[in-house]
Amino acid sequence: MSGDDVVRLATASTPFEAHLWKQALEEEYIPCKVVGDYLEAGVGDISGIQPEVWVHRDFVDRARAILDAHRHALERTTEEED
Repeated sequence: MSGDDVVRLATASTPFEAHLWKQALEEEYIPCKVVGDYLEAGVGDISGIQPEVWVHRDFVDRARAILDAHRHALERTTEEED
C-alpha cells in the first residue's frame, strides 16, 4: 500500500475493536492496517489517542459497507444477550 493511496477508514475506541475490524476486512480480501494501536504503551494513557484502520482508497466504499454490517451484527448480538 503506497502512502499516498491509503486513507483513514475508521477510528476505533480500543485496539481490540480496531483489530476485530481489521480481521473482518481481511476476511473479505481487503488489505488494511491498524495504526496507533500501541501508542499508549510508549506515551502512557493520553486521551485522544485512538487506533485507526486505514485502507487503500480503492477499497473505501466496500470496506465501509463491511464495517457497517459488522457493527450491526454486533449490535444485534448484544441486544439478544440483554
